[in-house]
Amino acid sequence: MNLFAGCNGKTLGNGLAWVREPVDWSFSERGLQIVPEEKTDFYRPFGGGGNDNAALLAKSVEGDFTIVTRAETQLVGFGDAAAVTVRAGEAQWAKLCLERSPTGETSAVSVVTDPWSDDANNELAPAEIWLRITRKGNVFGMHYRVDGQRWRFVRTFAMEATPQLLVGIHAQAPFVGGCRVNFTHLELSREPVADFRSGE
Repeated sequence: MNLFAGCNGKTLGNGLAWVREPVDWSFSERGLQIVPEEKTDFYRPFGGGGNDNAALLAKSVEGDFTIVTRAETQLVGFGDAAAVTVRAGEAQWAKLCLERSPTGETSAVSVVTDPWSDDANNELAPAEIWLRITRKGNVFGMHYRVDGQRWRFVRTFAMEATPQLLVGIHAQAPFVGGCRVNFTHLELSREPVADFRSGE
């Protein structure tokens, strides 16, 4: 299912709703553009603190699924990111991001929170990227790819989550403003990826 079908301007469809609505967003023929405000992020460090306020657009999905998005990014500050996200609540969620490092490089970054956030960097990646999360029971897989290439494995993880989760995309700017993200594609399937390791 193309979740962007029927979305235009400030009109949403297909069960999509803002969990955290940014000030600056709109749909056009190129997809969804988000300009996240500064000091917005999803991160729950051990012992407390962090932020739970990134711009998140999602829908409720029950059972197995695969969610895929394509993002074009202008990331200006450390931690700026475009992400695909699954969420049960503030203390149980996961995200796969294209994220900017302190040195200005961009890479695939995964974070799983249950109830505290880990943080794992993957390979360097370009500013335009496909991101995917798939669920099979309580096991999840994360993959990314560059246009014209095969899916690359990021990680699997187990999370004893409720059958119904919020599934969607988000943009974040933990420290400074100026980040811009354009999501050109958002596709939901009720089938999990067959082989998490190969991505096929």
